[in-house]
Order: sequence, then C-alpha cells, then structure tokens
Amino acid sequence: MNASEIAPKANARLKRIKIVSRIAKYACLAFLAYSILPLIIYRTPSSWLPNHESGLLLMLFQIVLWIWYWKLSRLFNYYERGLIFTAETIRCIKILAVLCLIGWMIMTTMHFMPPLVPQVQNTLPAPVRIAPIQTSSTHMRMGFFSFDFGTGINFGQLLIGAVIFLIAWIMDEGRKIQEEQELTV
Repeated sequence: MNASEIAPKANARLKRIKIVSRIAKYACLAFLAYSILPLIIYRTPSSWLPNHESGLLLMLFQIVLWIWYWKLSRLFNYYERGLIFTAETIRCIKILAVLCLIGWMIMTTMHFMPPLVPQVQNTLPAPVRIAPIQTSSTHMRMGFFSFDFGTGINFGQLLIGAVIFLIAWIMDEGRKIQEEQELTV
C-alpha cells in the first residue's frame, strides 16, 4: 500500500463523516432559512429597521445568528469534502467562537437596556391579582450551558465561545505538529 493511500477502515470512517456532515450542513441551512423567512414574509421593507436601541441590538444579534448558521454550514461543507484538520476548517471554527462571543456581548448589552415594551400595570381586581414570583439575587441559577451568578446575565454563551476557541487552537497546534512531522525525514 502506498503511504498516501487511505486504509479501507479509515476510508469507511471518512465516508461516514462525509454523510453525517452533509446532513448537518443541510440542517444548518434549514435553520438559517427558518430564521430568515419570517422576517421576509411578515415585515415590510420599510419596517425592517427597528426604532429603538434594544430593537437594533436584537436585529444585530439576529444577523450574528444568521452568520453563525452560515459559517456552521461551511464547516460541515469542509468536513463533507474531507477537509478535517486544515487551516480553513480551523479558521472557520475560530470564527464560530468569535461569533458566539459577539452574540454574548450583544445579549449582555441588551440586559442593561430598557425593555422594548413598557411594563403594564396589573389592573385586575384585588382578589384575582397574582403575586409576582420573588427571586433572590444571592443564589446562582444553572442549566445546560446556562449559568449566572445572581446577575441575570447568562455566562454560558461566553463559556461556549471560549471553549470553541480553545478547541480550535488545540486543533491548529496539532495540525502544525503533524505538518512538522511530515517534513521530518
């Protein structure tokens, strides 16, 4: 067997990667279309721009989300083509991490903005009125990739972006080591 040929076992694995990546790529494109279509269908071109700072940030977050879906589909396209540990793939992963961090910054900024809709006073008669749920700011709420330290700011997306960037850095270093090893005689 030639050194540049792929072993049959590895070829079967690569074929599975290509199939799953194709499915994931189309799923990402479907999510992208699903998030863009309501904007096109239900809004007129004159109402696309929001008239409030929070609305502008929300629209900016939506654009970051669209770019995220597009870049994720590009990443799976690289995998589908068999480009797994290449510079383009790693650059795409780093861009996904940066988009995640940008999205976190936008959402954190929106946390400090006034709400889009003013708070409506409860005008129901006294016997029907329901007391609001009291939350303590001294406890930490946690969920799957979602946690805050009583601040109301979700630090999960920040953590995800940092972890994705760390994984991309490790993959890039591994790619460089492999390239150096191939050059060594």
